[in-house]
Amino acid sequence: MTATSPDELSTNVRAQADFRLKFGIAVAVVMLAIMYYVSPEKITQRHVVELAMGVYIAYTLAVRYFSRRDNRHAQALVYITAVSDPLFLSLWLYIFGDPAILFAGMYVFTVLGFGFRLGNAAMFLCQAVSILGFSFVMLASAHWRTPGLAEISHLVVLTMVPLYASSLIRRLQSATALAQYESKAKSMLLAKVSHELRTPLTGIVSSAQLIEVETDDEAIANRAQAIHEMASGLDAEIERMLDLARLESKGTRSEAAAFELSHVTSHVMRVLSPAASIKGIELRLDADPRIVRPVMGSAQDLLGVLMNLVGNAIKFTSVGSVTIKVDLVADTPAGYRLQFGVKDTGIGIPAEHLSRIFEPFYQVESGANRKFGGTGLGTSIAMEYVKRMGGLLQVQSKPGEGTLFWFELQMPHAAKASEESMPRAAPRVVTGKRVLIADDNRVNLELLRQMLLKDQHQVTTATSGGQALQLLAREDFDLVLLDFNMGDIDGATVYQTYCFGRINTAPTYFITADATRSTAARLGETGAAGVIYKPLSFDSLRKAIASQFPEEIEEALPGEAPVARAAAPSLSTPPATRTGPRLRVVPVEFLDPEAIENLREIKDTPEFMFSMISEGLEDLESTQARLAASLRQHRLPDVHHDAHTMRGLSLSFGAVRLAAIADRLMTISDQVLADERNQYLAELNQTYAQSVNALRELRRQYAPSEAAGRDY
Repeated sequence: MTATSPDELSTNVRAQADFRLKFGIAVAVVMLAIMYYVSPEKITQRHVVELAMGVYIAYTLAVRYFSRRDNRHAQALVYITAVSDPLFLSLWLYIFGDPAILFAGMYVFTVLGFGFRLGNAAMFLCQAVSILGFSFVMLASAHWRTPGLAEISHLVVLTMVPLYASSLIRRLQSATALAQYESKAKSMLLAKVSHELRTPLTGIVSSAQLIEVETDDEAIANRAQAIHEMASGLDAEIERMLDLARLESKGTRSEAAAFELSHVTSHVMRVLSPAASIKGIELRLDADPRIVRPVMGSAQDLLGVLMNLVGNAIKFTSVGSVTIKVDLVADTPAGYRLQFGVKDTGIGIPAEHLSRIFEPFYQVESGANRKFGGTGLGTSIAMEYVKRMGGLLQVQSKPGEGTLFWFELQMPHAAKASEESMPRAAPRVVTGKRVLIADDNRVNLELLRQMLLKDQHQVTTATSGGQALQLLAREDFDLVLLDFNMGDIDGATVYQTYCFGRINTAPTYFITADATRSTAARLGETGAAGVIYKPLSFDSLRKAIASQFPEEIEEALPGEAPVARAAAPSLSTPPATRTGPRLRVVPVEFLDPEAIENLREIKDTPEFMFSMISEGLEDLESTQARLAASLRQHRLPDVHHDAHTMRGLSLSFGAVRLAAIADRLMTISDQVLADERNQYLAELNQTYAQSVNALRELRRQYAPSEAAGRDY
């Protein structure tokens, strides 16, 4: 079979069923019409013809119905139809007599259809039945009893053509398999390259943030912020390229969300204006002032288009300007019809190249004449994004006069922009709730406790699932937070037991580092309030609590100023506002400074930071020992469990590389573990050592003076 998966096979069977319904019935009707027209006197048993036609129509409808009902029917339908289709054709030929010779060629058409759509096995089965059926017609029918050269030639063609076609089908299958392999190899290469690019990008972003927080010079801080934004933009572009590769293989569309167009265009202006200024050209924004309402669509896709087009325009423009245009074509009750354009005064594109400008990797200049770098992917990526949004990217250009790229989109009105596209406001918090938290890891438990205490909640802690059940049985709480992966009883079981023993239960959230679909599905089936994924942040925690008590939300905590940013605390806070020491540069390849800043927001004292990092190092050491032993002894369940613990701990302290390895080990299969155990163990040990060294270096900055010189 050419189908390589049950889904593909099912798709092919459905397509063939649709074709049979439209074409097969039409051919049967035409045959009947010709029969009545040519020799109506030969149809002596009209009721037989009508019965045969009715049976064929019922058969066609039944096959189409079952082809859509369940993928499990696909394989059976292949063999049923490979036998039934030529038998029905033989029945027509038997009934209609001499005029039916006009349709004898339909045997070959049917056989080849099975071959190219469903593979050689189905084709040979259909061929065998066709030869038997045609032979029966020639021997049994009075009209065909004395075969002539025409009948014999049909039999020869029916025998030889499918045999020749089978070799073509095999070559087609080989070519398809090779193309799929190359596509998979391309995706793997993209993933590998993206990983290698993101490693230094993480360092660039983190270093820029640290420069920004350590300097009192506004100019240097602005430059560091520009580095941060451009590096972040590059990282986002890498992600979009990977997403584009996935979309090319799956053909999916982006999910629509509400956003403000001004947020997209202002981001493009902010990120790319420095590049234009360096070249001495002007970057302009010309937006129609009548566009005042948020729209529904994909902000990321639109951003991807504009970043690619504007970046290209700046690259190929030496004098003059680059203009981003957003024009309102029509404003209807359903939404805006908008035209987006990027116009430059650059070198332009010769007419002979315009037809190929959207091909991947195509470049106008080549060889020794190339003045501009790049891969030639910008316009092709932009085209794919525009297609995803339902438009078509077009170009107009003259050499020496500049280029205009434009496209139109229909964008429905939205009531309001989503929170992700809106500027961050002071967090809205709920205070004073009785909260039970259960986690068998002391570091995670203490971090969560301190976060809740900062919002003035009354916190009760449990260090195991069993202890949590005891507390839930005898006390009332307003909110329950359960770690999913506790050693004795997992959080899901604790919650289900809690619900079984109580009529009124408190809203319950699971906390986990396991973001796999299977875990999400299991937790979703429990009926709990939701899941909060690690690493925890004030924003995610406060949003979860606020969703359960919306009538009690306060703009800020009593007696405190609103916190500027809860989800990902900025490193741009002036040094004077901090009670702890300034951070020296740490090995940012292994630690994410943003996670460290989240710790400081929980409780910004040297004593707290030193204590938490010390306890974290102890837990990491014991978890690493268990995980390494589980790997060496090939204990797959323990590997999954210990890796989950390792990932949660690592994310709490921003040990991103260690968390990435743990993430892979959480879902590793038994076969992969057997084949690659030594490689995983070596990578784990090396990354653990580097991450621990980075954490120790960070801890020294918070150490009491008498302990500053020690190595813990």
